[in-house]
Amino acid sequence: MTGNFQFGLVSGQNQNIAALANVNIDFSIVKCAAPPEYNELGLAISPKRRTEAEDGPVHTVARKLALLLCDDLPEIPDLVKAYGIRASEIAKNPKVNPKGTSSDGAFREHIGIDGTSLWAAATSGKGAVAVHLLACMLSRMWKGRATAVWAEMVSRRKAMLKQRLAEDIFSLDDFTASTIQISRDQLAEWDASARAWLESADTAFSRKQAQARIIIDNLGIELPSGSDVYKIIMKSWKEALRFMENIVNGMPQAVETGEILLALSSWHLYPDLEVLCAVTRLSSKMIH
Repeated sequence: MTGNFQFGLVSGQNQNIAALANVNIDFSIVKCAAPPEYNELGLAISPKRRTEAEDGPVHTVARKLALLLCDDLPEIPDLVKAYGIRASEIAKNPKVNPKGTSSDGAFREHIGIDGTSLWAAATSGKGAVAVHLLACMLSRMWKGRATAVWAEMVSRRKAMLKQRLAEDIFSLDDFTASTIQISRDQLAEWDASARAWLESADTAFSRKQAQARIIIDNLGIELPSGSDVYKIIMKSWKEALRFMENIVNGMPQAVETGEILLALSSWHLYPDLEVLCAVTRLSSKMIH
């Protein structure tokens, strides 16, 4: 659905809103082909999890969050590709993705890596993979408390969009997003799947994660802080996406803020690091 269809909010404002309020959009029926870099992930997860990702509530949540949060994100086509390659590599690792057998009985479909939220994102169109990347950052930052953060993000974004409706013009996407309903249980399921993926990826790259963790801890660069959690998260997420897109595209970057290091530890892409006093320089000579 594009955001180009606009209504002038003049004398017909109330009638337009009343008419649109009766529109019921089923997000679960909209599916997109996953980028080819994610295909091996789709084949590696269990059929049950793949079905849940494509047709279940997690798919709906991915679609809704993408529409709600992604209208002004930076373009990240190469980061999406690089992450898909890394995700497929993780999913093919037998250490974190053992295959269920007949001896596992009723638990067979639950054996193996939980890539549900990521496959749901990969099949949910533009922006959804970026939302999964945000989920990994939040799960890393708020262990056990990310569901409350997601609920606050959804609430704040909807309030902002509703405020737009009182202005001169608004897009159909803005109206649709402002009416989205995502329950706390659905957000908890989304977060739990992202957290499970994060733990599996940590295990698959345990040595590199340990090395990255030592460097990050020794740098002592703190994450942004303040009372406006929504604003901090959105700014940090966008800057991390833009930064990593540049790295993947071969542009060395200097790190002076903590959100970049949080993204590095959450997305399992490992550029070369050169530590110079309080500034870390990242090179894309090797994305390991």
